[in-house]
Amino acid sequence: MVNILEQYFVQFDELVLPTIGGISLVKIPAKWTGGTLEAPIVSIEFSTVKTKPSAHFFSFLADALSVSNEQAAIQYEIFLQKCFEEQNAILKIGNLGSVHKTGDQFNWVSSFQSASYFKDISISPIAIDVEEQVVSVKKVKWELVALILSLIAIVAILYKLL
Repeated sequence: MVNILEQYFVQFDELVLPTIGGISLVKIPAKWTGGTLEAPIVSIEFSTVKTKPSAHFFSFLADALSVSNEQAAIQYEIFLQKCFEEQNAILKIGNLGSVHKTGDQFNWVSSFQSASYFKDISISPIAIDVEEQVVSVKKVKWELVALILSLIAIVAILYKLL
């Protein structure tokens, strides 16, 4: 069951744990500050707002378990109840992190650190040599080219006729 929950979170960036809360992936995009491109920040945040999982989640779970949606909902609730029966229970969700139960409170401990994947990039300005020599290009007038081609064509026609 834990592998299925981890897979769902990775694919859809959220996971609802009924009567506990939910975890979601938060992304702050990279931004320019001076000459530095600051790395994006990606984190997994825990919310204690108690909501119900979506029908999409139960459909995903049902497909993974090869059962009906109703059976998937029941198995999910039973799984969570068994995980948190004890006073100091821990539900480890793959390599993402774990939910800890202390008394009646639930806390999220994330194992994911985006700083180990993304680094800031400093870019220095490119120095341009002002004294670079520019290669001059001679432009040929089109009229001259047309005249030369016309003369060649006339000579070829006369040669063919004679």
